[in-house]
Amino acid sequence: MNFANPNVLWGLSLLLIPILVHLLRLRRFRKTEFTNVRMLQQLVLESNKSSTLKKWLLLFTRLGLLAALVLAFAQPFQSNPDATTPREILIYLDNSFSMQAPGQSGSLLETTVQELVQTLPGTTRVGLITNSNRYAVQQFEELKETLLSLDFSSETLDANGLSIRAASAFSETPGYAKEFWMLSDFEDFNFADLDTTDLGKISAVGLTESFPPNRSLDTAFIAAQRSDYLELQVEISDLGDVSNSALSLYNRDTLIAKSAPVMDDQGKGIAVFSLPANEAIEGSIRLTDNGLTYDNNLYFTLSSPPLIRVYGIGEGPWEYLTRLYPESEFQFSYDALAAVDYSRLPEQHLVILNEVKTFPEALIRELSEFHTGGGNVVIIPAVQPDVDSYNTLLRTLGGPRITGSNPGSIQITEIRQGHPLYRNVFEGAVESFDFPSTLASLQLERQGNIAIGYQNSASFLSTFGELALFTSALNPENSNFVQSPLIVPTFYNLAKQSLPFPDLYFTLGEPGELALDFSLPEDRIFRLESDSYGFIPRQENLARKTRLSFRDEPLQDGHYRLIAEDQNRGVLSFNYARKEGRKQPGDLEFPEYIQRYTALDSLLSEYQNSTRIKALWKWFVIFALLFALTELILQKTIR
Repeated sequence: MNFANPNVLWGLSLLLIPILVHLLRLRRFRKTEFTNVRMLQQLVLESNKSSTLKKWLLLFTRLGLLAALVLAFAQPFQSNPDATTPREILIYLDNSFSMQAPGQSGSLLETTVQELVQTLPGTTRVGLITNSNRYAVQQFEELKETLLSLDFSSETLDANGLSIRAASAFSETPGYAKEFWMLSDFEDFNFADLDTTDLGKISAVGLTESFPPNRSLDTAFIAAQRSDYLELQVEISDLGDVSNSALSLYNRDTLIAKSAPVMDDQGKGIAVFSLPANEAIEGSIRLTDNGLTYDNNLYFTLSSPPLIRVYGIGEGPWEYLTRLYPESEFQFSYDALAAVDYSRLPEQHLVILNEVKTFPEALIRELSEFHTGGGNVVIIPAVQPDVDSYNTLLRTLGGPRITGSNPGSIQITEIRQGHPLYRNVFEGAVESFDFPSTLASLQLERQGNIAIGYQNSASFLSTFGELALFTSALNPENSNFVQSPLIVPTFYNLAKQSLPFPDLYFTLGEPGELALDFSLPEDRIFRLESDSYGFIPRQENLARKTRLSFRDEPLQDGHYRLIAEDQNRGVLSFNYARKEGRKQPGDLEFPEYIQRYTALDSLLSEYQNSTRIKALWKWFVIFALLFALTELILQKTIR
């Protein structure tokens, strides 16, 4: 038996007081003269015996009463050997989207929080780690509000990241036993990467008691583009047996279309929506299921694309480019070298240098500034170019040096379908293709990123960042490439990539970049704002455009207004990465050094049992009352 207030036991010394009173108290009897009657003498003897017995009984009851009161105030208790050791508990609570799976009272996350709040004493020292935050060890009463307001996070935390956060989470107060509780579904969690140094006793609860069938909106993209409409293709995936229901397409809050997905045997499906071309849509695709909710909405934005400004310099020919750049998408113009208007260069997105023999120094300077400011340049060499002039220009643009020429005819046979120019252009391998050829071409010091190559693997068209370099003139006397179908996607995409069409949406937590067709003064910035959240993205102001970069922000999915100088410059959409709930949880395997529990209530029950203290002071209060009652009875019954 232990005592919470052992100093009170000194009060037992007070037991000497009633002992002294009872033992030292001498009661005197007066002598009364009576006649010599034997009966009266016997009565006196019996009265003295009864009085002595009463005194001893009262002594024992008062000693018991006083001892019981002293012991009650000393608060005796019984406990396990470790129950009195102070503890610090560090809890890792997984708040990823997979914790949206239903539990006993709400989601798994809500159920777990409620069990912790209702069970752990407020005086327990507890620290908390979630996928997005870390909270220092403190009284659990102070942590309850944080737990109750905990929301789901798009971030995930692997074993290595958890080790880093847990390394310094415990306090440095000596004398505390450490416990580390991990509460998660442990999806794709590698315990081998967990550093258990200084984590104390480790316990884990696999929160996988239920995982309902789930349908996820995975991605959306423009599958086909016609003059008057677009085909928006949506890909979905099912986990488990999900009833097939139509997807809803909204423009803001207005329902504009529905489409039922076509599913295959692997749980993958496709739905297609037809949308009007050149119409701005602030869209969202929605579905309803009984599984996770974070992947039930897919936000996207369709905006009217700006006209791309293309400026040609040189003697040409220009007829084929005029046909390739329609006025509905491009502002295309060209001038001979002698008539170049240098003031127009800063406004362009793409400059095409078409068979210029020699580049004046003034043009080289202007092109260098244009390229440095983010402009794209395409060089189509002349049949007999001034190599020194070309090398000077190429050096300023970050291109290769020309080392010689190939005068013989050679076929163009290699098409790099993985090159950004031809991504999503070809449905399969190029076969039965009438390959074009050239009569004369240039040799380069380095090949760069080859888009089209000759049969000898030399480059016909290579890209060097924002510079595209042909190695042959394209006039009909030197090449029949202009008659090849390949010329259409080549020059079309060269222009389109000078101002890329905005992505339908960006993915939270993944790097993304957006090129805007305007720039701001140096003291002005772009902001992105939703109805409840705003942030300033990373931005790079160039002469003709602005690049915005995203990764760490925003933190919430949805539509965001692009604000600059108090004006709305457009809308961008962001979606959560579809990483959670991609597979049914299986039978989790834990290392031997981790104590596994099938449910949180089992861990909490064991913790309560190990820290439970059986208080005995109430029994001693009862004993004190019994002794007091006994004394009262003795006083009333024994004379």
